[in-house]
Amino acid sequence: MKIKKNILEIIILFGVLTLLFNSYDPIMYNDSQRYIDGSSIDPPLFSTIITIMLSLFGNLESVIIFQTLLIGFSIVYFTRTMSDIFNLDNGIKIIISLSLFMPIIQFYNNLLTEPLGYAFSLLFVSLVIKLICNFNIQNLLWTTVFTLALLLLRKQFIFLYPLILLIFLGILMQNKSKKTFTLLTICFLSIFLINNSFQVLNKHINQKQNLNNTNKDLVGYGPFYFTYIDSIYISTLKDAKLFENENIRNTITKIFEEMNTQKKLIEYYDGRGHFGLSFSSIRDYSHFKLIDLATQENTSVIELKEKISKTLISENFGKYVKLIFKRFYDSTWLFVFVPFFMMLAALIGFLKFKSKLSLIIIFISMFSLANHSIVYLFGRVQPRYLIYSDFILLTFIFILFSIFLQKKNKI
Repeated sequence: MKIKKNILEIIILFGVLTLLFNSYDPIMYNDSQRYIDGSSIDPPLFSTIITIMLSLFGNLESVIIFQTLLIGFSIVYFTRTMSDIFNLDNGIKIIISLSLFMPIIQFYNNLLTEPLGYAFSLLFVSLVIKLICNFNIQNLLWTTVFTLALLLLRKQFIFLYPLILLIFLGILMQNKSKKTFTLLTICFLSIFLINNSFQVLNKHINQKQNLNNTNKDLVGYGPFYFTYIDSIYISTLKDAKLFENENIRNTITKIFEEMNTQKKLIEYYDGRGHFGLSFSSIRDYSHFKLIDLATQENTSVIELKEKISKTLISENFGKYVKLIFKRFYDSTWLFVFVPFFMMLAALIGFLKFKSKLSLIIIFISMFSLANHSIVYLFGRVQPRYLIYSDFILLTFIFILFSIFLQKKNKI
């Protein structure tokens, strides 16, 4: 009986151990060394974890073991939470667990933020759902903890601010009291203040590094790293005249002339995959040009990219909107339209009945939409940036169908 009761934990533990026995050697990427060194351009959590594991065990293999075990725990916790709330049977729980386990086979031993991001996302979603169903201080505290964990892990999770605010408003509509309002306000302000404190500290460290660091590669990263490439892609040579600064105008002119020669701009061909092919060309050719320009202007590369992006996108805003739309339509449109209509239907239901299920559906669908939107606006559309939300959305849809069919079969 005990084996049957804990079959979920046994399956996941077996899967985790199988992965680790196969290999727990860390797979390194270009970004991995940045996390090991503790670069100030990234949120500090992953670098801190690496530092702690190295001080305790003296090797990077311990990081891989830690993040793999945490993923296994998060899958079990998510599945148990869904089971408790929706009264799922063992068969459905096993399908959910295996579905959530599948994506980690490819990235569990990557020394990147994705494995921990996936684990924290499962725990975050579980705790928000528990908070919606049972509002208490314990659930609110843990929701705060894992919201901060995600914000301090990847800049991508900046979308959690509006998401958490809207969900808190929904909870307040269900639990109208001064105590609820006070607790939610304290929680939201705590998230903002703690995360902002780390961001200010990181920015201060980064500014000091920029004054002394001869390796200017690092200063090109940030939210405008990707929007800069978008802005060049949608523009033309004549847009170089928009810049009054002669040094900037000359540099941008050279970049446009080279991209014209290579036919990498949107005016030449805007078919499926063209932006992806143009991305590396624009990035690589601009790299040293912008470093030289930053030296001339006594500024940072990211500040230049911000100025260039804002100027070019303002001039070509219609093209920019079209590019963003094409980007999600050509890649993962299903994960935009499906959660959008789920959110719309749930919102209508919530406004009428204030039901907890409606608010849960709103939360899951908005979590997926917000994650996709931030990637479309400030990044490259790559599967590893979308795993945090897509598998949660798919398993939740499966849960809804299971509940619906169970009720239908009772008729």
